[in-house]
Amino acid sequence: MSLSSWEDRRATTLHRACASLSVVDLVADCSRCVGLCCVLLPFQRSADFAFDKAAGEPCRHLDDGHRCRIHASLLEDGMRGCVAYDCFGAGQTVTEADRLGDFHLVEQVHEIAWYLADAGDSTLTADAGRLAGSPTAEGVADLRARAVPVLRAAAERARAAYVGWRDLAGADLAGADLRDEDLRGASLRGTVLIGAGLDGCDLAGADMLGADVRGASMAGADLSRALYVTRRQLGSLRLRPDEAGTPPRLRA
Repeated sequence: MSLSSWEDRRATTLHRACASLSVVDLVADCSRCVGLCCVLLPFQRSADFAFDKAAGEPCRHLDDGHRCRIHASLLEDGMRGCVAYDCFGAGQTVTEADRLGDFHLVEQVHEIAWYLADAGDSTLTADAGRLAGSPTAEGVADLRARAVPVLRAAAERARAAYVGWRDLAGADLAGADLRDEDLRGASLRGTVLIGAGLDGCDLAGADMLGADVRGASMAGADLSRALYVTRRQLGSLRLRPDEAGTPPRLRA
C-alpha cells in the first residue's frame, strides 16, 4: 500500500471510529468532574511531585470547590506530574453518572478506546463505549486482550509504507541524542525515551504506544501522523512539537 493510500485509509477509518465515540467522551473536562484524580490517585515525592500523597487522600492544593488552587503554577510548584496527567474523560463520565467508584475501570476503558480510535476500529470502540457504562475488571481485561492484535495490525499497516523502518520497541534510549533522525514507521512501543533529544525527528507512522517520553525534547518534531500518542505523553515532554507537528486530535 502506498503512503498516500495508507494515509487516506487511516483518515477515513479514524473518522468512522471517532463517530462511534458519541457515547464515550475521551477529552477530559475538569469543570464537569469533582477532582477525582486529586483524591483517588496516589503519588510520591519525585521530580514529578513535590510531596507524597496516598490514594484516597485529597491533595493539599484541592479547594472546597474541587478545583486546584495552584493550577496556574503547577510546574513552578513542582507538580509536573499533574500537568502530564490525563484521565481520557473518565472523570466527568463517572461524576455525571454518580459512579465515582468506577473511576479506575472507566479510565482504563477510555484509554483503550483512545488507541482503538487511532487504529480506526469502530467495532471494538463501540464495545468500549458499552463497557464504560457498566465496567468490570473482567470486561476490561477482555477488551484489552481483543484490542492488542488490532492495535498491532494497525501499526504494521502504517509502517509498511516505510522501507527500512527501525524496530526500537522496548529499548532503553534514556538521554539518547536522536535529533533529526528519520523515525518514520519506527516501532517505539514501550521504548524508554526519558530525557532523550528527538528535536526535528519525523515520526510519521511511528508506533508510540507506551513510549516513556518524560522530559524528552521534541521541538520541531513531526508527531502529526504518529500512532497512539496521548495527552499524557505530550504533557510529559520538556519541549513539545508545534501545532502542525502535533496529532490533529491533540491540538488545542
